[in-house]
Amino acid sequence: MENTIEFLRASIRLTTPLLMAALGGAFMQVSGVPNVGMEGMMLIAALVGYIFCFTTGSWVMGLFFGVAAAVIVGIIYAIFVLRLKADIFAVGITLNIMMGGIAAYIIRRYYDQISILLSQDAKLLPILSFSFLDKSPILNLLLNNYSLLIPISFLLVAATYIVFYKTPFGFWLRAAGSNPSAVSASGKSITGIRLSAFVISAVFCGMAGVHLSMGYLGMFALSLVAGRGFIALAIVLFGSGNPIIVLIASLIFGIADAASLRIPTEVIPPQFPLMLPYIITILAIILMSRYARSFTSSEQ
Repeated sequence: MENTIEFLRASIRLTTPLLMAALGGAFMQVSGVPNVGMEGMMLIAALVGYIFCFTTGSWVMGLFFGVAAAVIVGIIYAIFVLRLKADIFAVGITLNIMMGGIAAYIIRRYYDQISILLSQDAKLLPILSFSFLDKSPILNLLLNNYSLLIPISFLLVAATYIVFYKTPFGFWLRAAGSNPSAVSASGKSITGIRLSAFVISAVFCGMAGVHLSMGYLGMFALSLVAGRGFIALAIVLFGSGNPIIVLIASLIFGIADAASLRIPTEVIPPQFPLMLPYIITILAIILMSRYARSFTSSEQ
C-alpha cells in the first residue's frame, strides 16, 4: 500500500507542470492560434523564477518574476504572430530554441555553471497541508503535503472549464477560433481576444516552469522541461483545448513518467524507461483521437 501511494504521489507531481502548460495552451487553441512556444516559456520561467527565489530570498518574488518572464516571451510571440503576421509555428520553434540558448548563456556567463544551477539559499514554493484530511490516513498520505502549485493546477481545470463554457469571455474566445468573421462583424477585436489568450497561456506556462524548478526539483537544469511543452501541445491539439481531455491526457503522462522511474535498469538500458512516458502518451493520444473521430461520426 505504501509503495502504491508513493507511486500515485509521484504521478500527481509529474502531472502538474504538463497540466498547467496544456491548460494554458488550451486558451490559445480555442482562440484559433496554437501555442508552439510552450517549451521555451516553461524553460525561461523556471530559470528566472529560480534565480529570483535565491537572490531575493522570497518564493513569492521567484514565482512573480518567473511568470513575468514567460509573459514577456508570450507578448513577443503575439507581436510576431498577430501584428507582423509571421508563421506561428516558425516563430514558436524559434522562441523555443532561443530560450534554451538564453538560459544556457545566463547560467554559464553569470553563474559559471555548465547545465545545472543549484543554490542553498533558494526559497522554494511552500508545502501545503490540509488539516481536514488528517482524519483519513490514506487520504492524508495521498493528498497532503504538496507544493503550492500542485493543488492549484487541478483547481485551474475547473476554472478553465467555467471560463470557456460559462462566461462571455469564453464565448468570444471560442468564437474567435471557430468563426472569426462573425466576431469581427459583431464589433469585437479578434486581435485583442487572441492577445489575451497569448498572455493567459504564458501565465499558465510560467507557473508550470516555476513548479519544475521551485516546487519539484528545487534546482534548475537546461534539461528540466525535457519536451513537456511539446507533449502539452500534442495534448491540446488532439483534444481541441477541452480542459477535461487535457486533464485525462496529462494524468496518463504523469502516471507513465512515474512508472518509468521505477523500472529497474540492471537488465533494461536506462534510455528505454526514459522513453516510456512519451511512447505511452503518443499511443494514448492516437487511441483517444480515433475514439473521438468515431464518436463524432456516429453522432452525424
